[in-house]
Amino acid sequence: MLKFCLRKSSETALYRQLALQIREQILRGERLAGESLPPSRKLAAELEIGRTVVKQAYSQLADEGFVETRTGSGTYVAELPPFQPQTSQKTAALSVWAERALQSKPSAERQQKSLEYDFGFNNDFPQIFPYDVWRKLLARYLSTDDTMLARYGSAAGFAPLRSAIASHLTTSRGVRCEMEQVVIVNGVQQAMDIIGRILLQPNDAVFVESPGYIEAYQLLRVHGAHLHGYAVDDDGFPVEKLGNRAAKLVFVTPANQFPRGGTLPLPRRLQLIEWAYAHNAYIIEDDYDSELRYDEKQIGALQGLAPDRVIYLGTFSKVLFPALRLAYVVLPQPLIEPFLATKRLIDRGSPTLTQAAIADFLREGHFERHVRRLRQAYAQRRQILTTALRSELPDWQFSDVPAGLHVMARLPSTIDERVMVKLAESNQIGIYPAAPYSLSPNPDPAVLLAFSGISAEKIADGIGRLSQIRLS
Repeated sequence: MLKFCLRKSSETALYRQLALQIREQILRGERLAGESLPPSRKLAAELEIGRTVVKQAYSQLADEGFVETRTGSGTYVAELPPFQPQTSQKTAALSVWAERALQSKPSAERQQKSLEYDFGFNNDFPQIFPYDVWRKLLARYLSTDDTMLARYGSAAGFAPLRSAIASHLTTSRGVRCEMEQVVIVNGVQQAMDIIGRILLQPNDAVFVESPGYIEAYQLLRVHGAHLHGYAVDDDGFPVEKLGNRAAKLVFVTPANQFPRGGTLPLPRRLQLIEWAYAHNAYIIEDDYDSELRYDEKQIGALQGLAPDRVIYLGTFSKVLFPALRLAYVVLPQPLIEPFLATKRLIDRGSPTLTQAAIADFLREGHFERHVRRLRQAYAQRRQILTTALRSELPDWQFSDVPAGLHVMARLPSTIDERVMVKLAESNQIGIYPAAPYSLSPNPDPAVLLAFSGISAEKIADGIGRLSQIRLS
């Protein structure tokens, strides 16, 4: 008589536990084909469980094909092909894509730290966002639009949201597009993945900024691209260094270079566009924080100068909240069909309910009011941070462009950024190394200080304490 071990305290139902144990006995050869199972009444009595539990277990096994019931005779182990459970550690060979993905470095994103002064990313103040308005917009569709919730949305995205984005980008960023060119994606990384799938062949050259958006670079590498990093300066991407070199794509952040800071001036923009036409290349413009500029200068998007050569990327994560995982791409006309064909294969579309709420958030003016509040709050914090840096750490250099959610401070060449970061942490200050964002093996020392998640009161105190650290 084979034994069973049933735990009444388990979250797994008793009949399921019994069925699983009998199944394992059959697979291990402990119960042979044609062998009868104990009558349900007898087994129930031995295990001190209800007869219904045993009957449910036998029924489950019969449904799965492990046993068969013979009317008037009982339940018997079914005739099965020879089977021997394997313990081999061998696994199926991975694809080249998977091998490349495993070789990519961990994300440059920083984990949350419990520090008194944390200048880290992803610490935005939740009270700035109008969650009461957001809840009302969601409730509007949950309570009235059952039809929307009962069907899949378009792979291109919710049409009213695409229309609202096209209108907003035209007026605020100088983007030249129609609604059909706007596609909603689940984050900028998904847009980059699809771009790689439809445009890149193995070993295609891609020109990128260094330091830059390293997660996007890793994805391009996984798609087989050969990246050529160009060190940025105070004016962003050094277009003049391209010369007559050819590439399939070039990735830039012209409004506010990430992470160094700086705006690509018009002469370089025109030169980059001329290069793209000459080499039949596409420019990927990542306009990741275009709404977060704190002076009166709202520099137009590069896309507005060459809509047929620029793939424009935008996101809601920086100004709304990261958990939305919604972004958008504005495509040149020839790329719309292949982009959507690819997106349909890998993703039926982004959540329609969320898209509908964002569309109303834009159309009803909530977005503009929210952005004004953000600019006011973050402009103040950036001003406090830069003033404190100039006063307390005058040899730390940074971009004067008043934009974004962080400052990249370039350190004197005598300072090791890793040592600086560790010493700061030991003094309850969170600053973060810039090296992970660089393609150069030996980048100049620099640290990142985000100000969106630290109170204005703590910024100056934190920099003051940072200036007291002595490097021995």
